[in-house]
Formats: sequence, structure tokens, C-alpha cells
Amino acid sequence: MDVLQKIFEFAEQRPDDRAMVHELMPVTYRDLHRKITAMRHKLAACDLPPGGVAVLWIHSVMTSWAVNLALRSLGLTTVSIRTPDEFAGFDSLDVVAIVTSSDDGWPAIDPALAPGAARIVVRAADLALGEDDGVLEPPPDGRPGDHILLTSGTTGNYKMMVVDSRAHAAEVQIGIKQYLERQGDGATELRGCVNILNLGLWTAVGYNYPLGVWTAGASVIIHQGPEEYRSFLIPGITHAMVTPAFLVGMLAGAPPDFPRNDDLVLMVTGGPLSVNLANLVRARLTNRILITLGSTESGGWATTPVATDEDLRWHRLHANRTVEVVDEDGRPLPPGRLGEVRVLLDSSFTGYLNDPDATASFVRGRWFYPGDLGVLDGKGRIALHGRVTDVLNIMGSKIATAPYEAALQEALGLEGVCLMSEQGVDREEQLHVVLETAEPIDQARLQEAAQAHLGGFPAALFHFVDRFPRNAMGKVERFKLKQRLVERQYDAQAQA
Repeated sequence: MDVLQKIFEFAEQRPDDRAMVHELMPVTYRDLHRKITAMRHKLAACDLPPGGVAVLWIHSVMTSWAVNLALRSLGLTTVSIRTPDEFAGFDSLDVVAIVTSSDDGWPAIDPALAPGAARIVVRAADLALGEDDGVLEPPPDGRPGDHILLTSGTTGNYKMMVVDSRAHAAEVQIGIKQYLERQGDGATELRGCVNILNLGLWTAVGYNYPLGVWTAGASVIIHQGPEEYRSFLIPGITHAMVTPAFLVGMLAGAPPDFPRNDDLVLMVTGGPLSVNLANLVRARLTNRILITLGSTESGGWATTPVATDEDLRWHRLHANRTVEVVDEDGRPLPPGRLGEVRVLLDSSFTGYLNDPDATASFVRGRWFYPGDLGVLDGKGRIALHGRVTDVLNIMGSKIATAPYEAALQEALGLEGVCLMSEQGVDREEQLHVVLETAEPIDQARLQEAAQAHLGGFPAALFHFVDRFPRNAMGKVERFKLKQRLVERQYDAQAQA
């Protein structure tokens, strides 16, 4: 059943239950349904052709949801953007409308792009039905439109992934059920409030989690304002989806008397959680920490309740998902061997929209290759060892390495520089800089170069390699280089 129908049913059966807390203010299921209905009336009057694409550039996540669900109920496909620059990548789409809000400085989007598309401004008054309109209007019959997510995890460049409305509703409901089972506390229904912070509809978490929550009849917390910690004080909060980088800022801004809440399940995604940060969370927020691994394309495939520091490194694979570590020829490797991670797809995802090259690179048969390097332990767990691509994941932020490598090459006068990320023994994210040189470089010179060109990264560790492994085109084979460094690390540990 589509989420539009579920919201309508809850608006009839439990009208005063919270569907959302936006900017610390509650929005009931009846309120949410009426906002969607009001937007549908406004947008239906624009006579947009079903099947076309509507681009949303709206700051308010609550308004984005009302517009998104209204457009989808009219049979349009939707996509949300954060900046006007992202619109330039949609030249292959049949864009029939660009929707923004009055406080977004409309129209910053280049008028030469999609010149035939309707320009629609949504204002606060458009979200309200008349006071005398007390009858709840059911969603229209027919198949709702799809949604396009933007994903950059594998390459650092945005790619488009279509979320099929026919398959997605069932996948969301299955995902909620499986998540509750993995949580391990016997819960069979999702209740209370799930805090997704200010994640927008262009992300998998920002789009999928609210749909799952509303399908279950629970509520979503969305906080886009300052003092992020205040969203954790909302009565009834039971879960929060966070990145390590968010946790650092949130806890730094929280007052010393910020109350702990051991009823809160903290779901950490997007990057590794260090020992120090995990200890800070336990001391100030909650003891219930879950590490989740997955991607927009594959969904989740590992969930680890954190009981010991080892759980920050070794992640528990879902019993119903198939995850392998393979060599360069796609052959599964035994436990203890570093290789590329691949996940057997069990969703409706088959490839990126209008991007056959990216699809061919990261989707091979029914396997998805997220770009991670990993090691299996033979006990249903996996440890990640950074990225095989030239994109780093530093505390959940995807960073292209090329500009930094070029700057270091010039500063040190080298032909080869390769940046990689890796968790250290304390689980802190570390930046490893591999230099192609037969002669070691003086530490003072290295530190000078690091300060000049790597100031925004954690402390860098330098390694010297006589010659980088390269392919026939001269490109550095990062997989082989990373494999060599990891083998050095394990050899050193064995000899210690």
C-alpha cells in the first residue's frame, strides 16, 4: 500500500497522532494529509502532464514533503535539489515543472534550462485548506509517480536513481520489519519519534525513513534550525539517524546538563564511529548505539549493536543479505583477505537513470559494487578498509582526492601521490598519503606540505612506495596499492 493511502487512513483513524515534528512544532496526521491535499489542489490547477518530471528546490523539508507527495499523487516523477547548480545535470529528463518556495530567491536556475517547464512558487498559504473544508479527501486512484534520488557515494559525482513507487512501498515495509528484528529488544512495531535531522528528499535516508515511519504510523522529527540538540529533547523520541560528523557538532553545542536518554536508539551511518566519539555518546546521550552499513542503491546490509570497541570495527552482516569480498576478477576471497565488497541486490534497483557507463561500472549482473574495500572474518562479520575509488569517506563526507594529490605532487616534486582513508587502532579515521619515491622524504618537509595542503583533514600518515601499480593507461591501481599497504599492516601485527 502506498504511503499516501496510509497517511489518509491514519488521518481518519488517528487524526491527532503526530506524523511529524518540524522545527520543534508538531504536525498531526490530519494536518499532514490536509497540507498534501491543499498542495494537490494548487498543483492540479497547473495542468502538468502526468509522467513528466517536477524538480523541487525548497528549503523547508516539511514543505518539500507536502509538494512531493502531492505531485506524486498526480502521477508526476519528482526529484529534489539542494542548489540550482544541480539542475544542470537534468538535461536528459523531461522536466515539466520547477517548484520552489518564496524564500529561496527564485529564480536562480538558469532560464535556458528546461525553458518549457512551468515555474511554480509555493507559499505558506498554499499549504492550508479552508476552515470549512472538514472532509478528508482520499488520494486519487491510480499509480503514484516515482521519485529520483541523487547518489554520489561511488564516484563523487551525482547520479540519478529512480525509486519505483510500485515496488518501494513493499520494500519499505519489509525493511522496517527486518530492522526491528535486528534491534534485538523484541519490538514488533515502530512507535514514538524517529529523528532524521535535516536530511532532505535527495538522500536515501531523508526519503526512505519518513516513508517507512509513516507507513508504520509513527512520527518523524525534522530539525533544520540551530541548536541541533533540542531535537533530542522532544518527548517520545525513540530513534535517531545520525552521521559521525553531526554527532561531533551536536554534542559540542549541547549544554553540560543535557539529559541522557537510554530509551533512545542511535543509528549511526555514513562513516566510521571512533572509540572516543562512541565513549562520548555513551557518557552524554545513550548506551544504545547501532552501526548501519548500506548504500542508496543496495539498501542496508549490516547492522551492529555496539557492545564493545570491536563492534566499531567489525560489522554484522544481515543474515538475509549476500555480501562478498572479491578479487579484481570477481572471484570470492576467503576470510582474512582484503578485496572489493559487493552486495547482491534484492531491491528494484537495476541501474542509474540515463547513465549506462556508471551502471556498467557499479552494477554487474545483480551485484552492486559500492566501492568499499573489506575483509571478512568467517563469522558473519566484515571490516571495511576505505574506498577502492578515488573518493574518500571522511566522517561521512565524500571527498574527491584528485585536487589534494595534485597539490602534494607539485609541492614534493613527485610523479605519484595517492590519498586513502583507513580506521586506526583507536577507530579514528586516518588519512594515509602514499608517495611514489625510492628515497624517504624528510619529516619536516612532509609536515610543511601537509599543513599547506591537507589542513582540512585529520592527521596524515605518510608511506613510501618505490613504484605504484598502474594499468596499461598509466592510471594508479588503487586496489592493488591499498592491498599492499594492508598486507604490510597485518604482517607488522603478526611480527609484533
